Amino acid sequence: MTATRKLKRTQMIVALALAAGVAARAAEPASAAQAAGGETTRLPVVRVESAQETTPFLPEVEETRIYAGKKTSVADMEQIPPVINNNHRQAYAELPGLLVSEMTVPSHVNINYRGLGDPHESGFLLTLKDGMPVSSDWFGYPTVYYSPPFESVQRVELIRGGSALLYGPQPGPVLNCVTSLPPRDKKLAFSTLHTAGSDGLYSTFSELAGTSGQLGYLGNFHYRQADGPRPNADYGVYTGDLKLILHQTEQSRWYLGFYGYESDSGEAGRLTLAQYTANRDLTTRPFDRLRVERHVPSLGYENELSEDTLLSVKSWGGYQDRFSRRQNAAGTLTNLDRREFFFGGADARVRHYWEAWNNRHTLTGGFVAYGADAPRSRQRSADLTATSGADRFDLDNSTLYGAFFAENKFQFGRFAVIPAVRVEMVEMKTRENYNLEVTRALQDTTFTDVVPLVGVGLTYDVTAKDQLYANVSQGYQPPQYDDLVNPTSNTQRPPSDLGVGQTWTYELGIRGNPTPWLFYDSSLFYIDWDNRIETTTLAGGNIERSNSGRAEFYGWETMISADLIGLFDHCAGTRHAARFGSLSLFGNVSLLDAEFIRGGNNGRTPAYAPDYILKTGALWRWKNRAKVAFTGVFVGDHYWQDSNLAGAVGTDRVASYIVWDLTAEVRLYKDIVSVVAGINNLFDEDYYSRIRSDGIDPAPRRNFYGGVKLTF
Repeated sequence: MTATRKLKRTQMIVALALAAGVAARAAEPASAAQAAGGETTRLPVVRVESAQETTPFLPEVEETRIYAGKKTSVADMEQIPPVINNNHRQAYAELPGLLVSEMTVPSHVNINYRGLGDPHESGFLLTLKDGMPVSSDWFGYPTVYYSPPFESVQRVELIRGGSALLYGPQPGPVLNCVTSLPPRDKKLAFSTLHTAGSDGLYSTFSELAGTSGQLGYLGNFHYRQADGPRPNADYGVYTGDLKLILHQTEQSRWYLGFYGYESDSGEAGRLTLAQYTANRDLTTRPFDRLRVERHVPSLGYENELSEDTLLSVKSWGGYQDRFSRRQNAAGTLTNLDRREFFFGGADARVRHYWEAWNNRHTLTGGFVAYGADAPRSRQRSADLTATSGADRFDLDNSTLYGAFFAENKFQFGRFAVIPAVRVEMVEMKTRENYNLEVTRALQDTTFTDVVPLVGVGLTYDVTAKDQLYANVSQGYQPPQYDDLVNPTSNTQRPPSDLGVGQTWTYELGIRGNPTPWLFYDSSLFYIDWDNRIETTTLAGGNIERSNSGRAEFYGWETMISADLIGLFDHCAGTRHAARFGSLSLFGNVSLLDAEFIRGGNNGRTPAYAPDYILKTGALWRWKNRAKVAFTGVFVGDHYWQDSNLAGAVGTDRVASYIVWDLTAEVRLYKDIVSVVAGINNLFDEDYYSRIRSDGIDPAPRRNFYGGVKLTF
């Protein structure tokens, strides 16, 4: 990329950001006069158990977490029609910058952000459910094969920058799915949703919940299946949740949770560009399958030790089994791969409000501990439909991890300073017990490191409803098990001096809701990713994984949401919202410029880093009786691998695409009977958003669904 082009892009980003800020200030109401009088300001508060509408960004402090000074976004799943078949494109329409690399089967989830790493299995995001990681192995194999059904999710939170100090080490942001809690105002509530659609889709979600005395309970079950658009693209998913909350006192409570998940998916195979052009419905792998089983119990405790002090402890453990059957390139043999994961963790945090210098401040701190054993093995058979075969290799993988962290929000009138520190300690081991796939010697490698992280956030309340914010934070990328020992490579040698990849994230923005009908958030960002882990060529044709890469990512990210009926009522002095509901238009855009500046890909563009991602849509809600959502995603073309080469696929990039979805939910009889319906890919876009080294994954064409929901 030339210096002239960089300068023009930077000028455009700055100009757009300033324009957004000026437009937001122009909408500012008379509340500015209140702020001028020195009144301490607060952004709208989000509370999990409240009935109020979730705002598009998180509050400054929530429970034991400080979000002040960090860029955050929230997608309120209760304000939109049900998201059927876990359509992540729809669920994340209001979250700027998230790129969904789509598959036609639910085997795993593929998401990235701001070009930070390949979206394959979401390995460069920290994906959480109720604050607990859902990745297979938090460090050595941070893949995501489980996603809670969106019918059970209350909201989705996206936390940037300082997320490494708040939750964990990934260079990308935190994506946290907050699921529903037992209602405290009902002894028993039951709902069941059944939908059917194109390609043999059938989906059901049923939930029973309530509170009796001091005990709250919630249980749900979800099942979905489909034949898929191609032969061997079928799937079946079973998942269920159980939550018990014992309100021990008014100040303390215990949480007991469990979720189980099983899926069985066919993998129809990826296509070269020539195959895709000739017949996008071609099946190249008629026998490949992927099965995932995951079971996770959890135990939590909260205690309001005083009016100013809250203690929160979470612990979890579990087991995941990932089994795949995949034929080789020639189609003559099938590899049977199994990865098992036995894991457990604990997270303890304290929040304390304290008074000094005529202001109230907030201190949080705590620790997290985690351990995992992750054995990996392979068998092989000449039978392409086999479920067992001759042993090929066996490895032992394990991780031990601990971290201590502290963060304080110093409030000085309108201004706040939020310093944070986190110290991470990690040990990873991988050892080959036997390996018939290679002729080299067996390998046994251990990686250990202690990583201190720092960050600081700043906020300034311009008015009672508008806030400037800034954040500078460190993050890091630990190596994965395959970086230490790759059992399928005869040329990869143990790393000689492998460390962690290091990131610095800088963000400057403004956000607010100057009127009840308008929300906005606009920021500039810059990310420096140094010591990026990549492959280095050694003498004799061998390779190793090393910290030789460096990349820069910078751009502009903004969102705006406005209720047109609320705007008309505000301007005309009318009350049409009481009669017609709300009609919200939203839009968010992420403009990105990314480039490798050192390493084997110097001068190239990182994979899955499109110049723009634009999301927009309209949401109509009427008296809690009807919801209609019309959403669209615009994605610019982008390279699918860091080398920017076409390889055997026949194309070097994912072509730009535009996809629109239309969904609705309408209550027909009181609060008991509702109907849901949707058209995904409304205008039948022929596109793909996912390419791997073995080909293109075709995205679904236009498809339909409809169903009925009963609530008692």
